[in-house]
Amino acid sequence: MVTRARAIGLLLSLLLLAGATASRAAQLTSSLERNPIHAGESVRLVLELTRAPGGLNPDLSPLEADFQILHTSVNTQVEFVQGRQSAVTLWHIELTPKREGLLEVPSIPVGRFRSEPLTLKVLPPRPDAAGSADIFLEAEIAPDPAYVQAQMRYVLRLLRAVDVVDGTLTEPGANNAVLRRLGHDISYTTTRNGQSYRVLERRYAVFPQASGELTIAPVEFQGEVVDAAQAGSGLSRLFARGRRVRLRTAEVRATALPPPAEFTGPAWLPAKSLQLIEEWSSDPRTLRAGEPVTRTLRLEALGLSAEQLPEIPATVDDDVKEYRDQPITRTTADVDWVQGVREQRIALVPTGPGTYTLPEIRIDWWDTERNVRRQATLPARVLEVAAGVRATPGAPPSAAPGDTPAPSPLALPLWQRPALWQAACAVLLALWLVTLAAWRRARRTPRATRKPPRAPGPAKPRPAASLRRACLADDPRAARAALLAWAAHTWPENPPRSLMGLAERLPDTRLRAELVVLDRTLYAAEPTPWRGEPLWQEARRDLVRPATEAVQARDDLPALYPR
Repeated sequence: MVTRARAIGLLLSLLLLAGATASRAAQLTSSLERNPIHAGESVRLVLELTRAPGGLNPDLSPLEADFQILHTSVNTQVEFVQGRQSAVTLWHIELTPKREGLLEVPSIPVGRFRSEPLTLKVLPPRPDAAGSADIFLEAEIAPDPAYVQAQMRYVLRLLRAVDVVDGTLTEPGANNAVLRRLGHDISYTTTRNGQSYRVLERRYAVFPQASGELTIAPVEFQGEVVDAAQAGSGLSRLFARGRRVRLRTAEVRATALPPPAEFTGPAWLPAKSLQLIEEWSSDPRTLRAGEPVTRTLRLEALGLSAEQLPEIPATVDDDVKEYRDQPITRTTADVDWVQGVREQRIALVPTGPGTYTLPEIRIDWWDTERNVRRQATLPARVLEVAAGVRATPGAPPSAAPGDTPAPSPLALPLWQRPALWQAACAVLLALWLVTLAAWRRARRTPRATRKPPRAPGPAKPRPAASLRRACLADDPRAARAALLAWAAHTWPENPPRSLMGLAERLPDTRLRAELVVLDRTLYAAEPTPWRGEPLWQEARRDLVRPATEAVQARDDLPALYPR
C-alpha cells in the first residue's frame, strides 16, 4: 500500500514538473580570451555548446587559412536540473595568427550548429625587452592619459622559458586609486628576440580617484625555477634542484585628467557604454484605478562599478501613489571591462481613472571611446487608467463601456476550465492523505528483526603519534610511512602514493618544503643525516592537529546511556 501510494505521488510530481519546465534551445557560442594581441603571440578561442547531444566535434579547417592551430582541449559537464539533463561542452583552441592586421575568425561548424564569426586585431610585434633572460616580469597600463574615475587597464605579465616549481605574485597597489581584478589569469605563448616564452597574464581595472599623476607600486615575484637542461625528464625532473629567483617590476606611472569643462551633468559618469532600460510587470496601457503595477528601471554601464552609478531620477504624477524598493546593485567583470548595474523597482498605484504622464528620464554621461558628452534617455510614458471594478452585493459587476464580456466556462478550452483544476487538486489531496495514513500505519508496525550491535574492533593506530615518534627519532622511513598513513585516512577514495603527491595537496609552502627535504633524503645516492623536528613542528600545526583533536573529542565523550 505504501509503495503504491508513493509511486503514484512521485509519478504525478514528475508529470507536473515536466509540464512546468520549459526546455532551452541548444546553442553554440564563441569568444576570444584576448583581443587585440601582438604578432608572435598565441590566443585562445573558446567554443561553448549547450544542451546538445554528445559525440560532436568542431571542424577547425576554416581556421587554417590565417591561423596555426597549436593545441586543442575539450571539457564536458553534465548535470541534472529538475529531472532534465543539461550538458555543456567547451573546446579550448590555442591559435597563432600568420599575419598582422584585422583577421576574421571564421564561423566554426559543430554538427548542425555554427558559431558566429569574430574579428581579431593583430598588432606589430612587441619591442624585444627580454634580452637573454629566461624569466622576467613586465607591466603596463592603458589608456594613458585617462579621465578621473574612468576605468584604466593594468596588465601584469610573467614570461618564462624555464619551469616554475613554486612561485607567488604580490598584488599591485596605488594611492588615490581603486583596483579590481579582471577575470581569470590567461596563459599563452609569445616570441621575444627569437626566444619562445610561456606567458601568464593577469589584469586589473584601475579607477583613479583624483586628477594628476597616478603611480602603481611595483609587483614582486618569488619562486623556484628549474632549467630544462638540468631537470632532464621523467623522475629526475621531479627531484631536480631548483634556484630561487626574485623579480620586481618598475613603477608604472599614468596621468588622470579632470572632467572636461563641457560636461555639465549632475554626476560625472565616464564609461565605454551606458544605457537605461525600462520594464513593466503588466501592460501599462491596460491599467485600472486602485490596481498596482511594477515599473523596473535598470541602469547598465560598461567601465563603471555599481557603486559609481547614481540614483535614477524617476518622478510620478501626484495622483499616482509610489512605493520604491531598495535598489539592487551588482558589479561583474570579464578579462577586459567592469560592468555595473543599478536596478530600481517602483510599485505604482493610480488613485482614479484618467490620463497620467510619467516625465522623460535623462542621465548625462561621458563616452570615453569617442570623447564626447552623451545622454541615456527614456521617453515620457502616458498611462491610460480605466475605472476600477466594484462588486455590488447580490448583483454581478457591471461592465465598463467598451469592455469585452467574460466568456462562458463551457466556451473555454479544456485546460482553462476552473472545474478541471479543482478536480485535479482534490485528487492530489486525496492521494496525499492516503500516503500519510499508510506511512503512519507502517511506523506503528514493529520490526521483526534488528541487527545486533557491532562488536568494537581493535583500536587503529594514530598516524599523529607515529609521525611524532619517527620525527623525534630522526627516522625518515618511519616518518614517510606515518605521513602516507595520514594521507590514506584523509583521502580514502584517492590517497596519494608518494610524498610529492601529498605535497601537491597541501597549501602551506613551509610544510611542502620539509616534505621535499625528506623525499630527497630517502632517495639520495649516498646516505645523509636527517633531522625530523622541523617537519614535526610544521606538521603538528597545519596537518596533524585538526585530525587528532577530532579523534580525541570523539573518544572522550561519555556514553549517553551507560550499560
